[in-house]
Formats: sequence, C-alpha cells, structure tokens
Amino acid sequence: MYPDLAELIPSASSLTAANCFLGSRLNVRIIDKKNGIVEAGKADGLKSISLEVLDSFGIGDGIRNEAHRVEEITLWNSDPAGGLSRASEERTEFAHGTSINTGRIEHHMIENLRKRSTIEVEWRKQPVHMDIDLDQVDNPEAYPITVSVETSEDGSDPGLLWQPMHAERDSVTTNYQATLTSKTVLGVMDIVPKTSFPDIRKVAVIHSSKGTVMSVPREDKLVRFYIQIDAVNPNAASGLARRDLKVEDLLDAARAIMFPYTMEAAECAWWSAYRVGQRVANEFARHDRIFLAGDSPVAEALINFDRDYLKHFAKQHASNHAEFLDAYLKGQRFTTGIGIRYPPSLLISEDVDVRSLHGGLVPGLRLPDFQVVNQSDGVPIRIHQRLRADGKFRIVVFPGDVSQEHAMSRLNQFGAWLARSQLDVEVSHSDGGSEEFFIETITVHAARRADVELEDFHEALHPWSSRWGWNYWNIYADDESYHDGHGEAYQRCGLGRNHDCVVVVRPDGYISVVCELENTGAITSFFDALQPIKSVRPRL
Repeated sequence: MYPDLAELIPSASSLTAANCFLGSRLNVRIIDKKNGIVEAGKADGLKSISLEVLDSFGIGDGIRNEAHRVEEITLWNSDPAGGLSRASEERTEFAHGTSINTGRIEHHMIENLRKRSTIEVEWRKQPVHMDIDLDQVDNPEAYPITVSVETSEDGSDPGLLWQPMHAERDSVTTNYQATLTSKTVLGVMDIVPKTSFPDIRKVAVIHSSKGTVMSVPREDKLVRFYIQIDAVNPNAASGLARRDLKVEDLLDAARAIMFPYTMEAAECAWWSAYRVGQRVANEFARHDRIFLAGDSPVAEALINFDRDYLKHFAKQHASNHAEFLDAYLKGQRFTTGIGIRYPPSLLISEDVDVRSLHGGLVPGLRLPDFQVVNQSDGVPIRIHQRLRADGKFRIVVFPGDVSQEHAMSRLNQFGAWLARSQLDVEVSHSDGGSEEFFIETITVHAARRADVELEDFHEALHPWSSRWGWNYWNIYADDESYHDGHGEAYQRCGLGRNHDCVVVVRPDGYISVVCELENTGAITSFFDALQPIKSVRPRL
C-alpha cells in the first residue's frame, strides 16, 4: 500500500504531524537516518501551546510528570561595585512552559503511535532522491511522488516509498541560504551546577562586562546554560578555535561572566559550541505535495525575532534590561504560536460580525485554552485536553447563562437545527446506526451547574447511543470547580456571560468560523465547502 503521508528524517515537528493524523484513514510511513531517539543536545523546552497539542494527543500529563515547570525569569546586571545585582524578576507571561529532554518527548510520541496505530519509525534509513509526476500533482487520487530510500548501515539498499508514474518529472531539491549570521559564539551545556548563584532554579539572564549567560532549569537537577563564549575568549569566533574548545572552557567563561558567584559542574550531561546563525529555505512547499517542517522553513518574523533577541542577548552592558525583557516577551507571542493568525482559506472563514465578541475568538487564531467543568460529574478539564487529535472538527457552542429561560430556548433551537441538518455530526442513534462522524458538538455554558440539568439540553447536544447510552462528555459549565478554581472561560474568550456565539474549531485547535447562534448558514456553508475532502474521515 502506498503511504498517503511520508515523514522523512523526523523531528519533533514531524512526529507531531504523524500523531495529528492518527484519527484519519491516512496511511503514514516514517523513516529516520538516526539509530534511535535523540539522547541529548536539542532545544529541550516546551511552550504552553506545545503542551496543549500534546494534551490533544493524550500524552501531555506524562510529559509534565517528567518535565520541570518554568514560572519565573530574572534579569541580572553589573553593579557599580563590580558585582552583579538582580535588576528584574518577572513571572513568565505564558503559563505552563516546561523544560525536558527532546528524546523523552519523542519517546512519548512514538509510544503513542505504537499504542494507537501500527505506525513504526523505520530507523537507519534516509531519502536519497525524490521527484514528482507533474501530470498527476493535481489529481487527489494519485500518488505522484517517488522517493528513493537507502539503508544507512551500508548505503547500498535503495528502495522506493512510492511507485513512479509515467510522465514529465520534477526532481526535488531545496536550496538554503544563510540569512542570519553573527560573530557571536555560544557555548551550550547541560550540567548539574554547584553554585552560589541564588536564581539557579529560575530562568536567568545575566549581563556583565564579560558577556552574557542565560540559564534554564530543567529536569533531574540539570540546568541548560547558554554562554557568550566570544565575549570572554575572542579567539572562539574562528572555526579552528571552536573545535579546540572543551567543556572546561565553557565553565571558565560562565565563571567570568557570573563573578563573584561561584560555579562548578557536579555532572555534565552534554555540551556544544556554535556560531549563531539561521538558514532559510527558498520555498516551504512544492506543488502542495511536499512540505518542509521544523527549523528549516524559517519565516521572516522568526528571523527578525532572532536578530533582535541576539542583539539584546549579546550586550555586555545591559543597563537597559527593560529593552531585553520587552524583546523577550514580544518574542514569546511568536514563539509560543499565540500571536499567529492564519489568513482566510478553505479552512478559515472571513470574519463574521458577532456583537458579543471582544477579540478573544477570531478566525485563524488558536482557540484559547481554558478550564471548564463537566456538567454531569463536576470534573474540571482544560478544553484542549478535551479536543483530542482524532481528525474531527468541533462546533463549540457558547450559549451564555442557560439558567435564563430565553438563553436555554435559543440553545435548544440550535440543537433542533443540528438534529435535522445534513452535517456529518454526532446525533442520537436509536437504531444502533454508525457512530463514526466527522463533526462533534461541545457546549460550554455560563450558568451554575446546579441551576441546570443535563435533560434540559436538546439531545443533539448530548446524543443518545443505543449501545452506550447518553453522551455525558459534550456539555460543560464555565463554573467554579471543587478543587481547581474557576476557569473564567468566557472572560478568556472575550465573551459576556449573557451573550452567545458558535465557534467551529479545526482538528488542530485553530478557529475556522465564529458566528452568532442563529447564523447556522455560516456553519453549513463552511462544511459544504469541505465536501470534496470529507473522504478523509475519523477512524474510531
């Protein structure tokens, strides 16, 4: 069987894509030239949205249990006495950032693939050639890409991922050009530090006359250090000098920058040194059939962030620490993905006028994460934990305070429309019919749980199955939980508690449509446009 999706030389980004497609009928194949998962030396951190994605795979809690949670960032500057003083201490703007070895993240994602599918990573294989049948690239039923693969052990076992077709061919190569280079040389090490520095278990940026150090606490007593080597050792800027560096050179540079605080390494798990640079591909996709993922397809916004951040990082005199903090926090909106908005497309509708919105719910942005409480059992859950990566679209209904009769009436009118609509949505199955569906409806109301009952809601919002009974996991309250506080979901979404709206959410958690409860035509029009691709259906 030809694969529908091939992940070549996987990284965390491509393993993420494979996990995203677990709910589909796509045949996925993964090859990697490495011997196994990476053991050390990658960008070992997760932002809040990354954790939301892992939650949707069902593996977020397992990773959190191994990771170190990051809560504070501190900035240190030289003081007039020749020492260092804490200039600023801030909470991280975006909650739930963690640091953990990339190999452990890959382990959890690979185990999830094994548990929920037959997908296995094929280690010690690599692509050596790829071309495209230009006559077939626009045929949705065709397999127009041919990839030649060889086994890495001896380089003599080529094979084909896809069988070639007969036609004019496009041989695929990707050119890169350096777009961000500098003289700054960073040493990076993961050590268990023995130090007198008081903020070693916080994210700390230390600017002194000798250079800059950034420390990031992580799991198992480790701390990741980024050290501006060239500021202490100017010869390190040459390639030959970098090759001669030893871990003791990194420690000496850290000691010089962090003086008068002491620094020793009880253990060094990994270290490296490199000149800061960035490569950008000349294209991100070819014929909408081949896509680059990970660090290679770097966008202009990220390059500009790196350049600005490096400028502030490498300052030897950081008296203006506010500038650095501002650059750091602005960059967080980009690097976390919170500030990314997809443009209108087949999957993102144009803005729909909704009187009750104040900017929290916008087509193209990610649905904000928030805590809600299950109507039936009172158990709190974060919404992206509920939005499992199973290939389904979600219609998320915010009906307002349904303890008010008019609000419940409007919601149940919507439920009645849903029941008679032609959408491929979960509805009651009194005849034991199919329970495989393309769309799921989730209701988040603003009433107190105790003021309404499940039976008050239209059954299309909590469908009946002749096999399983009522669905108790589709209706939630924005209410106080018993032990985990109030999620303030409506506030986080920019909604008034007496207003209503409907949000269509893509399988990846981004918003496709925002409309008022009565504007069912906007929902119908959106899904009608997706009819040609509905053949890729969720697999239960």
